[in-house]
Amino acid sequence: MGTLFLRTKFGRRLLLVFAIVALAFAALATQTARLTVGRGDAMLAEAESRLIRQQWRPTVRGQIRDRHGRVLALDLPSFDVAVDYDVITGEWAQREAARAARQRSERWDSMSREQREAAARELLPEFNRRADRTWDLIAESTGLSRAEIDARRIAVQDEVKSLVARVQGIRAERELRAYAGSLGISQAELDRRTQALDRPDAIREADRLRHVLAREITNEAERTIEREIAEPIREQTVPHVIVPAIDDDTGFRLRRIAQQRDERLPAYPGLAILESHARDYPLREMDITIDRSRFPQPLRNDESRTVRVRGIASHLLGTVRRRLYAEDVDRRRDALGADPRLAARSVSKTAVGDVDRGRYFPGDAVGNTGLERTLEDTLRGMRGVTIDRLDEADDEHFTPEFGRDVTLTLDAMLQARVHALLDPSLGLTAVQPWHEHRERQDPSDPASPLLMPPGTPMNAAAVVIEVETGEILAMVSTPSFMPDGSHLPASEAERRELIDIRRPHVDRAVGTPLPPGSIAKALIYCAAHAEGLVGLDERIHCTGHLLEDQTDRLRCWIYKRNPGMNHDIDLGHAPNGAEALKVSCNIYFYTLGQRLGPEGILETYRRFGMGESLGLPLDHAHSGFLGRAGDESRVSIGDAILMGIGQGPVAWTPVHAADAYATLARGGIRVRPTLIAGNPPEGIDLGLHPGAIRETLRGLHLATNDPRGTAHAIPTDQGRFNIFDVPGVTVWGKTGTATAPSLIVDERVVRRGDHSWFVLLCGRDRPQYAVAVVAEYGGSGGRVSGPIANQIIHALVDEGYL
Repeated sequence: MGTLFLRTKFGRRLLLVFAIVALAFAALATQTARLTVGRGDAMLAEAESRLIRQQWRPTVRGQIRDRHGRVLALDLPSFDVAVDYDVITGEWAQREAARAARQRSERWDSMSREQREAAARELLPEFNRRADRTWDLIAESTGLSRAEIDARRIAVQDEVKSLVARVQGIRAERELRAYAGSLGISQAELDRRTQALDRPDAIREADRLRHVLAREITNEAERTIEREIAEPIREQTVPHVIVPAIDDDTGFRLRRIAQQRDERLPAYPGLAILESHARDYPLREMDITIDRSRFPQPLRNDESRTVRVRGIASHLLGTVRRRLYAEDVDRRRDALGADPRLAARSVSKTAVGDVDRGRYFPGDAVGNTGLERTLEDTLRGMRGVTIDRLDEADDEHFTPEFGRDVTLTLDAMLQARVHALLDPSLGLTAVQPWHEHRERQDPSDPASPLLMPPGTPMNAAAVVIEVETGEILAMVSTPSFMPDGSHLPASEAERRELIDIRRPHVDRAVGTPLPPGSIAKALIYCAAHAEGLVGLDERIHCTGHLLEDQTDRLRCWIYKRNPGMNHDIDLGHAPNGAEALKVSCNIYFYTLGQRLGPEGILETYRRFGMGESLGLPLDHAHSGFLGRAGDESRVSIGDAILMGIGQGPVAWTPVHAADAYATLARGGIRVRPTLIAGNPPEGIDLGLHPGAIRETLRGLHLATNDPRGTAHAIPTDQGRFNIFDVPGVTVWGKTGTATAPSLIVDERVVRRGDHSWFVLLCGRDRPQYAVAVVAEYGGSGGRVSGPIANQIIHALVDEGYL
């Protein structure tokens, strides 16, 4: 009977219907199983997430203080002017134009898609004009031009687009991997396929996954994946800061205006005034009174002078910015993965999973340069967050945590006082007649104008280190800068000279390697003795030139100045180590460089920290270099001879110089300089002989106190004056006049000659502080940097250190 029924036409049709229904149910069952088994957890999480609302509360960035607790950087309450993202992109105007077209048309339902779009386009200018009112109001209220406001709006849009692209790439990779898993493809197999894929144009991992899964992805799966990818990110749904840190009066006024409405629409679409914090540097600008009665005789004046110092510690403290980059998000993620303590402080477990309460939102303050950048994860606070559960589960609350404060070893008042001393208006860092600058624009023409005539300001740097601890008390580089650009002159010519020649953003104290010149001689003597290459009482003849048959090469400075003269004649005998330091005899130290040879001279500089990271938390600290282009393997015996007097392929920074002399003062124990208080580094014994150190210190004392010493006095038209004159303070010091490469701007030599160095130790009964000073293209170390170093000793007395 059944067989007969199936043979009928009706029976066969009925069987076909059953088969089609069965196949449909099978497909539904397969899809249900795939979604339940393969992506069930993800879909459940998505469903639950729709029942959760997060509310974030702001936090405060940590303070930066000096060694005495003075606040150098802090957050102050302020207002930010922000605008909704859909107004920034223009989507608000398009949406409102479409809505108005629909409401104003009586035949909307019968209109074609093209007709509806045309009707909306006709109304779009009306809503664009309304949005423009917001931008015009912001420009008028903040004093910025409309062009600048538009530039900021475009920048925000570009920033969010970059973040969206990054997030969508991550989502696409996640969804594609989940889909592959639902098909039974293991992650190992998936990785094998992507690695074997020959598609160099597919750079993103998501693109490579699409290629290897091209045959498996159905149209329905593609639509599902695209929906997941296209889900808006938070940055597309919140207001974005256009003008940060406006004054209170403007903030309160705009807040009232933002609440105004015109019929059913806001009068100023998208305008939002957010409570925020502005980063403030209260000691970045100060008035410092300088006693000029203690200045060198040619500059001495009984009247004190008050100097307005701007940009105090700007190079060190750095800046923050209110623009977020994708690199910031990546760096934050990497930092959490690399630092368990940071992760423990930052990540909270919540109903929506692990939440980084230190995550970046658009408009956040982000460390951009200096300590603000390198200490970002310490200074950054943790936001508060409330997680509202709409499914009647308990809400979760996390209170904000302020960023951690950082205390520096720096003394803000000493820093400001040293900064003031380096101001060219006082004369110490302006070219003076007694500096004897002789470099001319045309070296072959004696009548050519001087490259640096009297009054020319000089770039300079100074570092003060406490010997016992290695703590940096002051680290100054001039000219400095103001983050708002107010340090720039109004004149275009003056501005170009400042930027091209004086380069205010360069931190010369730690960021620019310079040849050390003769200040390195003290280190060479100690190291050569440690290697058994020179005796404590050994004398080395100074003939005026190292090579007997070549009187025009490797000469002593005294021979250059007076042909036929040498230190054997000047002293009446060949100098020993201390005497060679006193008179800065080149031949003595050429000889030690020759004895040390390439490897020995390299090791000498290495042991004093040359070529290695100083370990300072600064983004611009330079390690110095050894060898041309940093290639130590190419250092020759000729280089070693030059490096014996601090010339040739060797360069360091003023911090290196002060560190090296502090090491001598500790008897050969090196303590790396530190800028962060409370974490003193361990000392490293360099293995220097106590006798050699005593002879070195004796030579440095003779250099500053013996009438024949290169650092004792300066002759001028008004008479000879002693460089160091602080009562009761002993000085051990060394001059350095280091040949430097010319500074060329637009194919024109603008600076030529020698850098001027002075490094010293000073104290009441023992070396307590190390001071390093350099003046770029200043010339003579004694004439230029010596008087500056003396005034820094006065500053140490004024601030209670001596």
